[in-house]
Amino acid sequence: MRLRLTRHAGAVLAVGIIGLLTWRLLHHPQPTTTAASSPPVASPDGSVTLAPSQQQALGIALGKVETATSVPLPGLLAETQAPLGASQQVASPWAGTVTAVLIAEGQHVQAGQPVMRLRSVEALRAGADLAQARSEADLARQQASRDAQLLAEGIIPAARYQQTQAQARRAEAELARARESLAGARVRLADGEVELLAPISGQVLRRLVRPGDGLMPQQPALLIADPDRLDIAFGVPAMHRAQIRPGLRVTLADGSQAEVVAVAADLDPASQQLPIRARLQSPGAHLAGERLEVTLHLPPPPGALLLPRAALLPDGDGYLAYLHRDGRFRAVKVTHVLGSTGETAVVLAPALTPGAEVVIRGTVALKAILPSPTHPDSR
Repeated sequence: MRLRLTRHAGAVLAVGIIGLLTWRLLHHPQPTTTAASSPPVASPDGSVTLAPSQQQALGIALGKVETATSVPLPGLLAETQAPLGASQQVASPWAGTVTAVLIAEGQHVQAGQPVMRLRSVEALRAGADLAQARSEADLARQQASRDAQLLAEGIIPAARYQQTQAQARRAEAELARARESLAGARVRLADGEVELLAPISGQVLRRLVRPGDGLMPQQPALLIADPDRLDIAFGVPAMHRAQIRPGLRVTLADGSQAEVVAVAADLDPASQQLPIRARLQSPGAHLAGERLEVTLHLPPPPGALLLPRAALLPDGDGYLAYLHRDGRFRAVKVTHVLGSTGETAVVLAPALTPGAEVVIRGTVALKAILPSPTHPDSR
């Protein structure tokens, strides 16, 4: 009896469960496949609309189009140099033998400070000539002064006075010549030797001689430069000559910036490139003689745009970009890639405008959906 009641209760329970399932199916039908889960298909106009869930499934990410302010020309081989206007070489106007170098590389010196000694017969002779000319000029001035007084007292004739005046003028001219021979030498005679003096205040960048070396007239012995100023010298292909002018920006790999200060008027015969000189805004850790690569930023042509580099997808001999607007995506042609560096590229693309959104991730998936652009607005 108990088993029969148990079976009856189980049958009632089963009927109740089946009834409940039937009610849920009638009032809550199972979802069917929707358009959102169906594969996206391009429209006849060459665009496709993607729901947010579809964009997420394709891994699509967007970036902004901006107006280009310059066209980068990267990979230019350059060398840091002491500025022409803030560096000078130490040289002797006469031949001689170096007897002592008074400073070392990297040392800071003041203008007029002795930096080197040498023994030079020519220099000693020039010093002796100056001393003799000074003595003779003093004697001639004294004689002329006495004769002027004697002439006033009527003791000597006028001819005698005129003769001493002429001698005084010749002595003064000889003294001026002797002084002139030493005026630009930046030297000082001391103890039978010649001391070469620092022409400017700065840091000794390079020592080119050692004690015992012979020096020819005007042969460089030291290079002194302002340590707070540094130039960058590099060459640019001649095809860019019309675009280059002083004031253009130059960037280094470490983020340092320089400004073009000089553009040569002719090409370097060896490299057939146009020599450029730029001034570093702050030398920082850079030193003269360093070799590095720099990027010159040229003026952009009208209509040049700045895109994330990841937005460009190779397409035959050119590139495509995918424009996004109000949930719709369309492939557009990039007519020219003018330059690129880092994560950006400067392009010409008539179908794009500043502020537009382009796909920077998921471009390969879109290429499988969308055909290459053929209508005029995308070319």
